[in-house]
Amino acid sequence: MYKISSFLIGFLFLLGGTGFAQDTANYDVQVKQFLLTGPLGVNLPAFNNKPNLEGKTFLPVDILKFSQKKVTDPVAGKIFLKSAGEVLKWKETNIQTPVQAKTSSLYNIFWQAFYLQANRFVKLTLKAESTHAFEVFVKGKKKVSNYSLKNKSVSEKASLKLNKGKYLVVIKSLVKKGAANVLPVKISLSYKKEFAANAIALSLSDEQFMDIPHILLGKRLTSNSLCDDGSLILLKYAETFPPKGKTINWVEIKNTTTNKVLFSSKHSKKSQVEWIPGTHNISYVTQNGVSDALMTYNLNSHNETLLMKTPERFSGYNWSPKGDFIIYSVGEKYEKNKSGVYMLRGMPDRWPWYLNRTQLYLFRPDDHSVKQLTYGYLTNSLLDISQDETHLLFSQSFPYYTQRPFTKQVMMQMNLKTGRVDTLWVASFGGNAVYSPDGKKLLVTGSAAMFNGAGIHLKKAKIPNDFDIQAYIYTIATKKVQPITKNFNPSIENAWWNPMDQQIYFLTTDRTYVNIWKYNPQNGRFTALPMKVDVVTHVSFAKNAAEISYSGSSISYPATGWLYNLKNNSQKEIANPEKAFFAHVKFGKTADWNFKNKQGLTIEGRIYYPPNYNPHKKYPLLVYYYGGTVPTTRDFGGRYPKNLFAAMGYIVYDLQPSGCTGYGQDFSALHVNGWGKENASDIIEGTKKFLKAHPQVNPKAVGCMGASYGGYMTMWLQTQTDIFTTAIAHAGISNITSYWGQGYWGYLYSSVASANSFPWNNKKLYVDHSPLFNAEKIHTPMLLIQGTADTNVPTGESIQLYTALKLLGRSVKFVEIKGQNHHIVDYRKRILWQNTISAWLAKYLKDQPQWWNNLYPKKDL
Repeated sequence: MYKISSFLIGFLFLLGGTGFAQDTANYDVQVKQFLLTGPLGVNLPAFNNKPNLEGKTFLPVDILKFSQKKVTDPVAGKIFLKSAGEVLKWKETNIQTPVQAKTSSLYNIFWQAFYLQANRFVKLTLKAESTHAFEVFVKGKKKVSNYSLKNKSVSEKASLKLNKGKYLVVIKSLVKKGAANVLPVKISLSYKKEFAANAIALSLSDEQFMDIPHILLGKRLTSNSLCDDGSLILLKYAETFPPKGKTINWVEIKNTTTNKVLFSSKHSKKSQVEWIPGTHNISYVTQNGVSDALMTYNLNSHNETLLMKTPERFSGYNWSPKGDFIIYSVGEKYEKNKSGVYMLRGMPDRWPWYLNRTQLYLFRPDDHSVKQLTYGYLTNSLLDISQDETHLLFSQSFPYYTQRPFTKQVMMQMNLKTGRVDTLWVASFGGNAVYSPDGKKLLVTGSAAMFNGAGIHLKKAKIPNDFDIQAYIYTIATKKVQPITKNFNPSIENAWWNPMDQQIYFLTTDRTYVNIWKYNPQNGRFTALPMKVDVVTHVSFAKNAAEISYSGSSISYPATGWLYNLKNNSQKEIANPEKAFFAHVKFGKTADWNFKNKQGLTIEGRIYYPPNYNPHKKYPLLVYYYGGTVPTTRDFGGRYPKNLFAAMGYIVYDLQPSGCTGYGQDFSALHVNGWGKENASDIIEGTKKFLKAHPQVNPKAVGCMGASYGGYMTMWLQTQTDIFTTAIAHAGISNITSYWGQGYWGYLYSSVASANSFPWNNKKLYVDHSPLFNAEKIHTPMLLIQGTADTNVPTGESIQLYTALKLLGRSVKFVEIKGQNHHIVDYRKRILWQNTISAWLAKYLKDQPQWWNNLYPKKDL
């Protein structure tokens, strides 16, 4: 017997009742404890001896092959099924305890189950042995089967490749009537010693850690909307299903008092579902006959009524505040020259969608009349309809290449009675706007540079970060502008002027939170609304009641929906669709961790610990950041789920370096013309201080990762420091100049990040701060990863640095995801992409190269 620590043996027996058999090359684990349920007595179906249309008769093993019920999350004491007055529950048993077959049925079915925890990537051989017919399933997929009924011992094997995670193993067996001393199916697991003794653990508990399915699957709450009186709420959901990632979307309508579901569109195709103002009725787009139509639905009578046949390229609609008319938009698509020779008429002409335009139309339900409101070369975008329904607020934008930010906005108001259009402003820095309840003012949100810099409170030498959104009150008659958030640190994401209480509400990026703030126009005071989630994503106001609804997620919990009473500040949960999905998922603790940088600024960060964190162990560290203009907020999941990396055994340090919005204009302005100055210094300083403050982190196993601008930061950091063991850059910018000129909107993003700087007037920025021109300084092993169809950051940005590092003889790999854009959205490719990142981290931070070698076995050419 090979020597294994008594602690490890005790741990393994505690979890799953396993034992190690002697083997010079492998670890052999005998599964000694199971969950068991049964017997389920079954007989052959009627006419089983008669052949079907294919000439096949029903055989006893077909009972085994037939799925009586899917096994999900078994635990001791839990009811599995009810049959013929009997209740089958799961119970704990061991391999030496015989199962008792019924004598009243020809055959009996038993189910065994246990949980297999892979603590790393591991290759296993699973062996099943029994004198009875059996099937073995791993995570719902059949891996081993024996259909012999000869009552002789038969063993079958299957090879498994398991990524880190928890796997439910189910064994289903068929036992004949009268069989005596029937022992459970024997299961053993064998794996090479290169994977280490603790590569796996067995248990009978359904507790698990977060994995990729928890990110991609499940019933997700996507938005919410209250009816005018606040008594009903419309909840929008999405759910994705394996194996291809098909996603269905639907809505449910609930009574906000009783939580009773009154309507669901889950089994019908309805899109663009909206409340009809002043009613409990809804409208939506669905198929009506052979074409799409805008329909209404009465929740009381259940009658569906045709409003209008939607025209080709119908792109959206808005009800007027009183429900008297609808403003809808229709797309106009202009084809480019198909000769293969085409002259660009400006940088945006490269965009495949640029020649798509939309125009506005007015539809009146009373008489089904339609009126075209706008026409012309430019898209006309609806922003708001006045509460008295007399005016329309809409805008146009067009390129303006000689002045930053290289676009201009035309804000206009249309008198719906006369058709007169008044231009409110033509400005380089445009924004969004909504009417005040009396229609005399506008609540405007946009850059601090709007209205000739009315929102700026920086010193004149500083350029504001145009992504740090400010708010203004604009008086239509006098064109007077009142900036109201100059000294308000959070950045505005959305804004409403509530007609119910005349107050203004902001959805804000507030450091790493996304919160709702109330602003009183009378006294200029801001009040934060206490939220039940960390990151609010959708907000809705009841027009005639003091109620709002909101939805959002938290640092370690997915999206939930809430009702908020504006009078007494009471709150009520209205939707928690993933409660059961995450009921058995164990998360590690999280904590804030901040430091003061060399300039005396507080740099905020947070820590994600592994679920079974032991302060006496050494852990690898993963440092995550964006480093661009926005913070990495405390939302759940996402493309770089910190909880997932923590579940894989890493301590994750997520920090917000200089230049982020949500911390005030002075802080966010550091992003402008920064490109690795203060933000890289903050990341390096923060990582060093974090390592010093956390002795449980292995300083020789420190990785860093970022995407887009964060990918640039990852590349740039490796030219400035050697503290990282490895680095991963997704869609990073290696050459600021080529990104500026070639990216679809590189020059537009650079109008903020590199304001007033160009390759010809600031070579120091464009060359000296490009990782490509500093490639010889990079010695950290790097993974570059990117979609081949990236229109944001051209794939050439990764290719250029890959080429440079290969020629320099550095350790670098480049993984392309075919057909994917800036974000990896294809379901299967997303999983491979996520596994690629995890396998690379395991190779360099855990000294476990097997997963990477399994994914990418071919050597470099």
